[in-house]
Amino acid sequence: MKHTQKRLAVAMTVLLISTGLYNGKTAFATTQGSTVESTSVSSSNTETTQSSEQALQINAVALGNALTQEQKDYTLKELGIKGETPQYTTTGQDLMSFIPDGGFTPEWAVYSSVRMETQKKGSGISVDIATPKNITKITEAQYQNAALTAGISDAKLTVASAVPIDGSGALAGVYKIVEESGGIINRDRVGVAQDEMDVLSKITEENKDKAGYSDKALNAAQEQAKKELATKTADGKNLTQADIQQTVESALQSQGIKDVMSTDQVKELTTLMSDMKDKNIFEDFVNQLDLSKTKEQIQEKSKGLWENIKGFFSGLWDSVTGK
Repeated sequence: MKHTQKRLAVAMTVLLISTGLYNGKTAFATTQGSTVESTSVSSSNTETTQSSEQALQINAVALGNALTQEQKDYTLKELGIKGETPQYTTTGQDLMSFIPDGGFTPEWAVYSSVRMETQKKGSGISVDIATPKNITKITEAQYQNAALTAGISDAKLTVASAVPIDGSGALAGVYKIVEESGGIINRDRVGVAQDEMDVLSKITEENKDKAGYSDKALNAAQEQAKKELATKTADGKNLTQADIQQTVESALQSQGIKDVMSTDQVKELTTLMSDMKDKNIFEDFVNQLDLSKTKEQIQEKSKGLWENIKGFFSGLWDSVTGK
């Protein structure tokens, strides 16, 4: 995930969904390294097909594969499950698939579980850790930021575990639910989201006892920096390392935690943002806009889209097919 993704030499048809999940018979291109997976769709009927698609509503659960029946019952109760709800199982293989650099194996025991409920347009991402004492590493703000970076736009995530665990299984469970519901996960974006979560989690652990620091402020600064870098990209600016570092430092300052952070931690955040730039993530956001418009119109549209989905990265469901 540290290498710059090669840009495709052929044109891609990519559905960037800013309002949620969709179903239908159209499949759009996704990138896996330099590979394109797609179902052939002519440009002449794309607009018509998209307009006829219906919102796909999800209310499903992904349970860790290591849970006993008693632990499953406890977890489902904590997730607020009543009556019939689709249930999937998150395995070590899923962890390897969605978090490839996590050191997981096919036999990995997964305990943390998640419920995903899609919400109406503009709701953003909300996260509730129902068993906070048992999710030992990943915070609500970190789940939210990772989901936004991965491309999830409007959903409620409820996380629970029957035993103390870091919470990685729940994040993989979100992606598993999306795939089981008909979506195709963009592994490049998920990889960036995992890198982001690892960096933010590490910084929070290192600063947890420092006065004036909070994980919420760090994640707010991260979101602010991403927004500002995307806006600069929309302006046509070729971002340099210095531009990225200045933007990161400004965001940390505005959240009141810059003086708490070490030089190395600021460098880690800058490197993370540089990886996003190298993988064309900020450019992907700008490509959703009509670049034939004036600079002011682009900025206004960019602002509106950000307010609607609370994140730029709507490419998680680049391709959705009907069942």
